[in-house]
Amino acid sequence: MSGKALKADGITVKYGKRVVLDSFTHEFEAGKIHCILGPNGCGKTTLVKALIERYASEGQISYVPQDVFGNVALTTYDTVALGRYDKRRFFTGLTAEDKVLVDKAVVDMELTGLEDRIFDTLSGGEKQRCMTARALAQDTEWTILDEPSSNLDIRHTQITMKKLAELRDKEQKSFIVVLHDVNTAARFADRFVLMKDGKLVAVKERLDTETLSNVFDSSFEMINSREGVPFFCPL
Repeated sequence: MSGKALKADGITVKYGKRVVLDSFTHEFEAGKIHCILGPNGCGKTTLVKALIERYASEGQISYVPQDVFGNVALTTYDTVALGRYDKRRFFTGLTAEDKVLVDKAVVDMELTGLEDRIFDTLSGGEKQRCMTARALAQDTEWTILDEPSSNLDIRHTQITMKKLAELRDKEQKSFIVVLHDVNTAARFADRFVLMKDGKLVAVKERLDTETLSNVFDSSFEMINSREGVPFFCPL
């Protein structure tokens, strides 16, 4: 699956009579950071779950779900290490290569010093970083993250997104990230997939106020930073 795009071909999902995802069609290009933006309930999580289900058998997608707060009695390190286990190695322990990847993910997500803490005793943000580290330790071509910044402070949001950008640039990794923060998306994403009412509204390489206003039913003003990155202020 090296360099392979993820394709959504007319995906429709219904819960009873309610259409949650309506004939969604889009091709997610490999080697990019794709940010999915849209209001609550527009079908973002349903879309990424449909993509994961479609490509799960190929084993090249890791996933960070929106809700990471189930009961986990493992240490932080062992939780991250779960990303390296598969059916062939589950009872044989980690290889040297596995340990390198797990150790790197722990450092990248600033979990050093928390390795022996039980997952359930971590703060919400620490749990979020732990689950992101577990996904990165899998070393898959594609990683899908559903609201990875929902429990993070500003600094750790930036650290997480910078790490994704680094992996894209240095290792040609591919990411789909569901976000609510349009300004974090504007800074880090290569493609913006905008949704509303279960439908694809637009795909953009650069965000604009007209599209955001249409998607979020709110007016926006755009201000360019000194670095040329747009900042969107709701009015």
